[in-house]
Amino acid sequence: MLGHVSIFSGAYDPLVWVPVLTWLLDRAIRGLRIMAFNPKFWDTKALITYNEDAHMIRVTVPTSSSLYRIEPGTFYYIMVLNQRNFWESHPFTVATISGSGRCDTDTLEEDAPLLNYGSSGELRPGFEKSNREMTFLIRPYDSFTLRLREYAEKERPKPATVHMAVDGPYGKTLPLERFTKVLFIVGGSGIAVPLSYLQRLTTSSNKPERIEVHWAVRQSAFAVDVLNHELSDMLGNHRVEINIYLTADDVDSRIACYETIYRLAKWRSRRLNVEDIIDGALDDNYQGSIAVVTSGPAKMADESRSVVAARTVPSLPRIEYFEESFQW
Repeated sequence: MLGHVSIFSGAYDPLVWVPVLTWLLDRAIRGLRIMAFNPKFWDTKALITYNEDAHMIRVTVPTSSSLYRIEPGTFYYIMVLNQRNFWESHPFTVATISGSGRCDTDTLEEDAPLLNYGSSGELRPGFEKSNREMTFLIRPYDSFTLRLREYAEKERPKPATVHMAVDGPYGKTLPLERFTKVLFIVGGSGIAVPLSYLQRLTTSSNKPERIEVHWAVRQSAFAVDVLNHELSDMLGNHRVEINIYLTADDVDSRIACYETIYRLAKWRSRRLNVEDIIDGALDDNYQGSIAVVTSGPAKMADESRSVVAARTVPSLPRIEYFEESFQW
């Protein structure tokens, strides 16, 4: 390893050893993080399903063996141990954190999805959930995510079971409870960010007075799938308003047939207008504080940042901007 600098009689050895030791320290810390999530990391069994209509993978990972509490807004690197290149890892934001118990035929009416929509291969009644679990929503593209899709398709209609090592947590939880109104402006798979926070924001002692989710999505099937599973608990919560902007589809007639799903959100067949959303939150002489959280394409994030900056003036309510990664 030091052969290429040996002619300098050790003068440059520190320049080699410092990055090597830094790399080894990083590997050691990551190993400890993996073991903190599950001391028997090789035995973490995740369930993978793929919804073809929504073009989305749902990965459910049990967290009952974790030595720490899973926090909203954090992200994890996951590695599939079933494959040859098991060391390959990719980061994903936690979408939901669940503490529910077993879902069987006795609890079907409470825990089953509101409806079956499309060829999803989703969890069916009779599937045993762990006491605690977290869910990732992943768009399949190529390489790692494509292999996840292939695992799910091989086992359809049942969920595919794979062994995973989970490295994390990374990132931090935003202090959104400090605000009286929270606006989530997200696009596509960026919906994972509001999903991650909604449970805490609606159950904590310091609840915001108002939570608005503005989600721009191309496929109506993707929106329906998330409403049917991750957002079904928000039905009837007067603090939460869900707005869905279909940028490629019209409102599917199948959606309107299911009143429960249809009235869970406000549907619009047009593009999301960031300026109108933020100005609407500032209307009526609002006296509280507002948090704007964005997770979406670069153009959406740039526009949100610009609009918030222009309205950060003493004459308007306190408004702060938070941006979450949309790189995965």
